[in-house]
Amino acid sequence: MPAPADEQRGVRAIDLFVRSDAQQLAELVARVNRGELTIDVAQRVRLSELPAIHAAAAAGSLHGKVVVLPDAD
Repeated sequence: MPAPADEQRGVRAIDLFVRSDAQQLAELVARVNRGELTIDVAQRVRLSELPAIHAAAAAGSLHGKVVVLPDAD
């Protein structure tokens, strides 16, 4: 299904297709558990902070991965 864009609001869309591979995912998890694979987590943000993260990414000032957490109730 194509991702909808909204040019009037400055929203661009990118289609991304992935192939599920349980064996490959299990190997990646094993490598993380053994300490052979690390992930550079730049920030942990709440879902409500996502617009600011998108702006930082568009400006090129975001480096590493961002973990999105649910908003606190």
